[in-house]
Amino acid sequence: MTAKLVPVVFQVNSKQILHSFPDRVKNDLGYALYRLQLGQIPPDRKPVHTVGTGVYELREDDARAWYRVLYVRREKVIQVLHCFEKRTNAIEQKDIETAKVRLRRVLEAEREEKKNVKQTLRRK
Repeated sequence: MTAKLVPVVFQVNSKQILHSFPDRVKNDLGYALYRLQLGQIPPDRKPVHTVGTGVYELREDDARAWYRVLYVRREKVIQVLHCFEKRTNAIEQKDIETAKVRLRRVLEAEREEKKNVKQTLRRK
């Protein structure tokens, strides 16, 4: 029996950025996302409280840079908020802000969807 994979949704240009990473980095981060889809915890993930509750980063590096995938696991989906590379320990403020804005949009869309479902159920 095959395990059911949790869908991954990439926000805005995150998928294109991930695809632009070097092959080894892209493969390793892709495998980490696959493990998340299976309900497993990837070995190199870390919470990013500055973005929001439940937001984590997947981490990979090579000789040139550090690569990050910021994601949040929601009820039925993994939302990839932002992908980027960096050359210092800290996450740049612009990357934090990008992820925060995208997280807000994800949460607003979920609230709107729940509201629509409730309204539909009331009409029946």
